[in-house]
Amino acid sequence: MCRKLSLFISILLLSTKTFAAELITHTGKVTQVAAFPHTYGSYDVSRRGLLTIYVEGLPKGCASGHPRVVIGLDHPIHDAVLSLALMAKATQTEVTVAYFNECTIRAESWDLAYLAIK
Repeated sequence: MCRKLSLFISILLLSTKTFAAELITHTGKVTQVAAFPHTYGSYDVSRRGLLTIYVEGLPKGCASGHPRVVIGLDHPIHDAVLSLALMAKATQTEVTVAYFNECTIRAESWDLAYLAIK
């Protein structure tokens, strides 16, 4: 029984590592900051909102989308990310943005991992 449990835990840990998305970093100036509902259509306050940040030189999201990263307005670090992005945009300070190599939050937009001021 203990051997089966150890094997199960090992497989579980290895599978978690296998499915982790690649983290990519990029440095540049913030060119645009925008917020909008996750889906367009009729006005509905219960719909999830998104914050997008465009950084110069960032590749298009998932090869065919927009050169931006995205984070949900309900994410715990949203306020800090928004503050950093607006300050960097206003002062034209370079930022380092890290994003996951996937577009799951919004199609054709990179999923934000973190934003840091250089």
